[in-house]
Amino acid sequence: MGKLWRNPATYGSIGIIKYAFAPDYRAPTGVRLIAVGDIHGHLALLDDLLGQISQSSGPDDCQDRLIFLGDYVDRGPQSAQVLDRLIEVQNRAPDSVFLKGNHEAMMLAFLRDGDHAKGMNWLRNGGDATAQSYGLTSPVDVQDIEAMNAFQQTFASVLPSLHLAFLEGLRPYYQSGDYIFVHAGLRPGIPLSEQLEKEMIWIRDPFLNASDDFGGMVVHGHSSVPWPDIRPNRIALDTGSGKGGYLTAGLFWSTERSFLYANPDRTRPE
Repeated sequence: MGKLWRNPATYGSIGIIKYAFAPDYRAPTGVRLIAVGDIHGHLALLDDLLGQISQSSGPDDCQDRLIFLGDYVDRGPQSAQVLDRLIEVQNRAPDSVFLKGNHEAMMLAFLRDGDHAKGMNWLRNGGDATAQSYGLTSPVDVQDIEAMNAFQQTFASVLPSLHLAFLEGLRPYYQSGDYIFVHAGLRPGIPLSEQLEKEMIWIRDPFLNASDDFGGMVVHGHSSVPWPDIRPNRIALDTGSGKGGYLTAGLFWSTERSFLYANPDRTRPE
């Protein structure tokens, strides 16, 4: 894929922090896997990070493959615009991978099924900001069924078909080399092929507290941390962009790794 994105009208480069890498986990030969954490409607952070990725120098014999870990929408002010950008990335780099997060799942459940319980939960967890990015105002009383029905119908009518197709095409996980990419995590003791999609986009403590070998290094988002949390069996990349923190990318090639950060105040984590 080579150089993917260049947008100078953003925050500018934060820089790369390198870490020693255990030889147990290896990316496929000739590929640099680039996993992007939870974006949560922050277009400027996404553009900043894509610019840094484009300008970062990987091995000459490696092609970049972008993997987005889900939670593209909610909380931030530009969810609709983030989806536009990700669709542009998909068109420029068709081998990019887009995973489903729990926020996309809640949004889709409300849009497709009119699930009021999920709709209320979605709006209370940042879905109201997503609605605003499409020019809509969510109901004041989310327990008003009539108002929620009307809002659901209006939202479904204004959502671009390209956005809906993109959301419906999101994958629950992606495996490449010795890496497993997933939004939230995996249920310990269950083979990857038997994992439930609901678990992969919602799980927390049973996965976060597990010391199990999942059959590969699990790279995930969902549970926010101040900076990448590197464990023997997993790496957490949700560094809180939806809560005023960083947007992080993990870069994995051969038996090496590095991280890129974008943040509104242009600082890097210590």
